[in-house]
Amino acid sequence: MPNTELLRYIPFLKNLLPHKEAISIRRLPVDIWVEEIFIYLTVEDVICLRRVNKTLFLITHEPVIWKRFLLRLPIPPPPLRPTLRWSLDLTSFQIEQLVTKAIIADDNWRRLTPRFAYSHVELAFNEVLELKLLPGGQYMVASVKDKSSRRFYICVYCLDHPDRHFPPLARTPVPTRAYNIQARFLPWKDRRPGIMILYCLRTPLDDKPRRYNLAELNYNPEIDVPFPVKHNCICTFVDMESLEVLSDPSISRTSDAFRARAAALPKPFQFVIDLVSNSPIEFPSLLQYRGRPFACIVQRPNEIVLLDLLTSRTSSIKCERIPTYDEEHKIRAVRVLPRQDQVLIIRTFRLRKWNGNLIEGVDKHTVEIHNLPRPGQLGVSSTFEEYRLLEDAMNVAEFHISDFYEPIKGRDHPDLYDPNARPDPITIYACLEDLGGMVQYSVLPLQAYDGHWFYNLEFCPKVEQTVQDPDHHMRILPGLHRALVYTVPVGDRSDRPKIMSLGRYHNPDWNLWYEGYPHGPFPQGDLSVVRQRYRQPEDLYWKIQCHSNVFKQISEAGCNAITWDESTGRVCMAMQKNMNFLILDVKRVMTPDDRFAQWRRLQAMTAGPDTLW
Repeated sequence: MPNTELLRYIPFLKNLLPHKEAISIRRLPVDIWVEEIFIYLTVEDVICLRRVNKTLFLITHEPVIWKRFLLRLPIPPPPLRPTLRWSLDLTSFQIEQLVTKAIIADDNWRRLTPRFAYSHVELAFNEVLELKLLPGGQYMVASVKDKSSRRFYICVYCLDHPDRHFPPLARTPVPTRAYNIQARFLPWKDRRPGIMILYCLRTPLDDKPRRYNLAELNYNPEIDVPFPVKHNCICTFVDMESLEVLSDPSISRTSDAFRARAAALPKPFQFVIDLVSNSPIEFPSLLQYRGRPFACIVQRPNEIVLLDLLTSRTSSIKCERIPTYDEEHKIRAVRVLPRQDQVLIIRTFRLRKWNGNLIEGVDKHTVEIHNLPRPGQLGVSSTFEEYRLLEDAMNVAEFHISDFYEPIKGRDHPDLYDPNARPDPITIYACLEDLGGMVQYSVLPLQAYDGHWFYNLEFCPKVEQTVQDPDHHMRILPGLHRALVYTVPVGDRSDRPKIMSLGRYHNPDWNLWYEGYPHGPFPQGDLSVVRQRYRQPEDLYWKIQCHSNVFKQISEAGCNAITWDESTGRVCMAMQKNMNFLILDVKRVMTPDDRFAQWRRLQAMTAGPDTLW
């Protein structure tokens, strides 16, 4: 037993020995935390401090902390909505979510076993036919129809609202099913930010009723319609300010205040342009060219049309045949290169022929670069400036080209993107027929003597990667840097394929050419944002784990539409003959609302001048 006789002298000895009074860390001013301490911490450190006590919980929500993280992200920063108020503290929660979603999506893409950790079903109030997610994953545009298949609409949804099954923010009727939907944040008149929506319609040429319902027929241009039809390409604009008011989480949609707000707003959909053609319209896209919103479409068989969405002026070029090949020339994919006033085209020469029930011969494909026409020029005969025959002859079901997107900078947004930086490689994905899998090609950027970057075909395209699935066809949804791969059963060419699995494809050229990685795979030092990042995966293609029961139903019954957002990893899928759609997220996050902002305002009103928070 230890000797306890001296225990009674401990208080007396403590009074004799000099000591300093303990200082609570809570007494540190908020400015010291934010400006002197948090600059050395990573995102993981901040999240850990949030769990200590209420004081640190409040401090770690300071907007400047997460804005600083966003500016120092070692990965491509997520695009900001054009109406997001950067200088408004009440939107700091959304900045925080942008940072965490971008990091989680990048980690999930690099890890050995990627997975969707959270899934839920949302009510669409109509059967969804096509989907398109906007960058950031908050807004979604859909082509829908009612239960009787007689009424068709274009709808805009808000997916991050705290209320479950939130109805569409806006919708507009269309005479028949809308297909080939494209949507993008673009400015319109007076530089107003909004969502530009481009879609196609198909109606009888004489506008008379027919026995066949065009909405039920396949929209593949290869399938002939039994009567003459006309094709419309329509563009509409939705003002973002109206959508922000309608999606405000602080007001219940059943309240009188919400109804008063909605009644005071102008009509959400504003007509922009309508192009009528007797030829099928393919590969519609939206872009910003010379600071103005443009649309680009392909009119069969060989015409590329540019539409100025401000002046409604139309320009077009006709791609001439290559004399070496007398066979049919078919445009398979298009991407406008706005910085060099050119367009990149993939064409196929139909060399295969039917011999009874067998196909003989293999197609050949070219990548070409053509000059864009001057404004107002129509039907300009264009011969390629550059031309490259793909190395391998193969039968390709689909060609896809990586996306190109320049986010709209808001009035108070910081410079997140360097316009003079090296652009990303153009990635071409060829989904082969049968069980050939997928082949990737890359067109690399080159730098001119004056410092500007451009694409040419002198040393490319080149084969980078071939991915195969032994049992299924492979299809792809391209992004800027990554691609989402899904598999369908062999022989399933329907509009509603059974999606058997989802997979991630990591572009090997991304880390090599993108200069947004100044710190390598594991950033260190005072500029680091995360403690550790996954290395580039050895297996560039890997199936994503998904344990959703609804996804299993889709794999059995079929999928009407699928879309995804690269910056957050969110995937949306529409179920067949159902008024719901499935949302797959890499992680579950709190839906943004203003409850925390109200709490902060209340604390500021009740706290004294010398009180922390």
